[in-house]
Amino acid sequence: YFSMLQRNGFTLTYKVADDPSITLKKYGEHIYDNIIVFAPTVEEFGGSLSAEAMMDFVDNGGNLLVTAGSVTGDVLREIASESGFEVDEDGTYVIDHHNFDTKDGGYHTRVISDAQNMVKSDLIVGTGKLPLLYEGTGLLTDPSNPLVMDILTGSSTAYTHNPSLPIKEYPHTVGKATVMIAGLQARNNARIVFSGSLEFFSDEFFQAEVDTGNGKPVPSGNFELAEALSLWCFKERG
Repeated sequence: YFSMLQRNGFTLTYKVADDPSITLKKYGEHIYDNIIVFAPTVEEFGGSLSAEAMMDFVDNGGNLLVTAGSVTGDVLREIASESGFEVDEDGTYVIDHHNFDTKDGGYHTRVISDAQNMVKSDLIVGTGKLPLLYEGTGLLTDPSNPLVMDILTGSSTAYTHNPSLPIKEYPHTVGKATVMIAGLQARNNARIVFSGSLEFFSDEFFQAEVDTGNGKPVPSGNFELAEALSLWCFKERG
């Protein structure tokens, strides 16, 4: 993923999420144009970084790409809710008993989402038609917020739940309301992409073949979507 960003001309600086030297500003100016957070379980950031500092960064035109997971730290939940998304409870996964990969471990959490479940915008998601692999939690978006969009959703048979617990109440998200990747384009044109899965952006999923067991395996569309999404999020497109 990162080498793809470098090929697209981005200069990357890597920091551990709780590094005490992290700062976003120098002499009152933001140092970075874009921030990527691939640390789903981080409870709080190091240095001067906080959910509030992140949202200030966005308010000043910065862009943010964040991944949550089946365990998501409080600081990322705060960023999500400030952006108009809600991350499901810890321990939950998107589950789909009709659309899962043959490499699934038995709980049907290695979910396959069809390219038809992407937002209808080539600028944001590109033109890929390949199926997508997803393993992670679900998001709920605020339908009353016109700036928020569902970039990738589950199919009509998807829902979020803790796969090792019996379902005693209605799941948090069901069907197409199960959002896997959400986006926000703020009024100042700053952009946020929030994914419930870190694995979605992994080399494993980029290089994987999607196999439903009902036909010939096909390559996953994850890399294409990750590239298109990143270029949109970081204002290289649209």
